[in-house]
Amino acid sequence: MFESWIETFRLYRRERFPLRIFALVAVVLTLAAFVEGIPHDWFEVLLSWMASVLLLLQFRIWDDLGDRNHDAAHHPDRVLSRCHRVSAFYLLLAFIGLSNWIVLLLLGHSTIPFLLVCAAASFWYTHVDGALRRGIAGRHVLLLKYPVFVWLIAPSHPPELISSMAIVYLSGAIYELLHDREIRSRPQARLLVAIEVCALGGIAAVVLRVLGESL
Repeated sequence: MFESWIETFRLYRRERFPLRIFALVAVVLTLAAFVEGIPHDWFEVLLSWMASVLLLLQFRIWDDLGDRNHDAAHHPDRVLSRCHRVSAFYLLLAFIGLSNWIVLLLLGHSTIPFLLVCAAASFWYTHVDGALRRGIAGRHVLLLKYPVFVWLIAPSHPPELISSMAIVYLSGAIYELLHDREIRSRPQARLLVAIEVCALGGIAAVVLRVLGESL
């Protein structure tokens, strides 16, 4: 039984969390968190990257568990959709959450913000209607997790971090609108993409100007 669940987790990870993609996303989030420069302590950099990977994995599993009923109807071929019992996935979710808590402690960060984010996610997936979560507004709320991850792993929180978080959020939102066919087909999605591209360009221009003045 244990070996079968290990194989199920392996198949799920390969399907829903390909490392060739998410390892790079974790690098981007980690670099976004180091707005004051990359630390000389490479162990801290490695731990921060590990925290990014674990946060991405934890919330990917949480999101898939929250959408399991919808996916069973629309994506019946997915590993999680074909599982008759998902209790082991909830145990895995708890284990990864505990691992995140430990890594944040090793980094010397307060774990209270992480616990608050977990509480907010728990409310989101248990009390907010699935149709609302999957709509354009709901997707944009969910995408807030990425800048929050940047905040959680950042060694400090200077004002410049807000710009970094905004760039991460807008980049994720633009990708989501262009990547998801269901969302992309809606007329308002095109307007949102245009607005978000303009906002991203504006922030990038300000950042480049500030960098130019500081050189």
